[in-house]
Amino acid sequence: MSEEIQTFTTEYLDKCAHLYVEVFNTEPWNEQWTFETARAKLFEILNTPGFVGFVFKQDELLGFVAGYCKQGPKSKSFYLEEICVQPHKQHQGIGTKLLNQLMDTLTKMEVTGVYLLTNKDGQAEAFYTKHGYQRSQHLIFMAKRF
Repeated sequence: MSEEIQTFTTEYLDKCAHLYVEVFNTEPWNEQWTFETARAKLFEILNTPGFVGFVFKQDELLGFVAGYCKQGPKSKSFYLEEICVQPHKQHQGIGTKLLNQLMDTLTKMEVTGVYLLTNKDGQAEAFYTKHGYQRSQHLIFMAKRF
């Protein structure tokens, strides 16, 4: 089985939406995505100015990473919106390969920082910590429900 990482384009939108539902409707997230809502979310991300994303294929699509660059006063940062790997293929290095491809690309684009939101104290936080991410000492996440 040959593996490859390709640029995330609209060609992969439907497959990524199916994968998104499969991943985020199970533990530990237990969300309630439908194919339509997942596709709409990924379509929005894909069409955000500054979008950067990749898919991982090994005969079939096994994962993807997606987000977008944002210009700051002195430098560009990247908001890592989603990373997603088929549940039965997790812990096999696919997420790491996607993240490495992303970081190589962002470095060439002169992006100086990456930020993201994830659940506290779970597998996702452990994954990002393993790759050098840390909880921000300067920023907090705030929300208002209405």
